Amino acid sequence: MASSTRQSTSALQEKLHSKSGVDLKLAEELFAVANALQSSAQLRSLLSDPSAESAGKDQIVDSVFGSANSTTKELAKAAASLRWSSARDMAAAFELIGVRAIASQSKSLDALQSELFEIQQLVSGDSELELTLSTTRFSSSAKQELVEKLLAGKVKPDALALAKQAVFSRTYKRFAEVIEQYGLWIAEFAGESVAHVKVARAISKEQLTRLSAALAKAFGRELQLNVEIDPEILGGVHVTVNGEVMDGTVITKLVNARLQLN
Repeated sequence: MASSTRQSTSALQEKLHSKSGVDLKLAEELFAVANALQSSAQLRSLLSDPSAESAGKDQIVDSVFGSANSTTKELAKAAASLRWSSARDMAAAFELIGVRAIASQSKSLDALQSELFEIQQLVSGDSELELTLSTTRFSSSAKQELVEKLLAGKVKPDALALAKQAVFSRTYKRFAEVIEQYGLWIAEFAGESVAHVKVARAISKEQLTRLSAALAKAFGRELQLNVEIDPEILGGVHVTVNGEVMDGTVITKLVNARLQLN
């Protein structure tokens, strides 16, 4: 991310965090702004043009997003007054602050992250479903309807809103990757990191508590644990935190032993 975009995105986040009454409706409106910017090159160009007058940009925001609430329009006008390295970066910034708006109104970030992880596992484990939700052959509205049918009543409204937004995202090509990125943004918002844990079989609550405490001590901060059962590792624990791997699995020890014998 280039310097100007980084600074502008940070400024938008600070402006969002200064607002009271952030709710799911606001988050959905921020996503609507992101999607409008993503789908319209003309709108992106008009609002990101540094040579255009602020008054003219404000009029465009009021015209295009006239039905949105005052906070949404205020953030859109603020974004138009900032500098962006690329016009598309403005759309990406609204996707990010939409996710952060959902995080800020969530009653349980742990529960939200757990539901996102379950959605990610559900989709990534079904290649046909993954292709359907990731391809551009189907409209975003059709994909949203599919997400609604799959998840309605099974996850909380905030997780459902994120899953429905993910079909619009251009952050990554695959739907499951977008959901994973949303989880990382939420963890960042919470001042945490996500630990992806693989174990050969289900572990008890006591074991999970001990593992959480050990990882917190090792990394110097609290971690959100997403646990995946993978019988192929035979035993032990495989942990990945922000690209850093701690591998204490039986299969890895066997491979290392074999290499040493050779």
